[in-house]
Amino acid sequence: MADTTIFAPSRQANAPHDGKLVVAFICTHNSCRSQIAEALATDYARRGVPGFDRFTFVSAGTELKNAINPDAQRLLLERRGIDMAARGQRPKLIADIPRPDIAISMGCGVRCPFIGRPFDANWELDDPTGGTDEDFLRCIERIDSLVQHIPELYGGPSAQ
Repeated sequence: MADTTIFAPSRQANAPHDGKLVVAFICTHNSCRSQIAEALATDYARRGVPGFDRFTFVSAGTELKNAINPDAQRLLLERRGIDMAARGQRPKLIADIPRPDIAISMGCGVRCPFIGRPFDANWELDDPTGGTDEDFLRCIERIDSLVQHIPELYGGPSAQ
């Protein structure tokens, strides 16, 4: 049995989270890709896109940065109208989130973070940090295309 002690105590026994499945987007620093995924998925749920109401979306990392990547924040706000700061998103450690029903790695290159259980998917996304706006926009679009399939992959219709 997987060690679940690294997750928030409220979900140690994997009790229902308002009856929804918890999807966790995981990367090393929880400052860019995983934050983008959480923001996009949560936006679909808030807008009532079919299938997304079955899930609660969170993100976390194994190490902590001081803030969400400012380019990711700026471009999501400019291009999608999603204000991560206003929604209360902040960098979190794995210990700060509920134990996920579905764990998705953003891609970790040589070293994947240990989360006490296997990942359900590894999206193998390049980190746009330090890149151009075009690098960030490509990453946002790729994450969006993957997020749209969560309901069909894990229960329910897709966002398309």
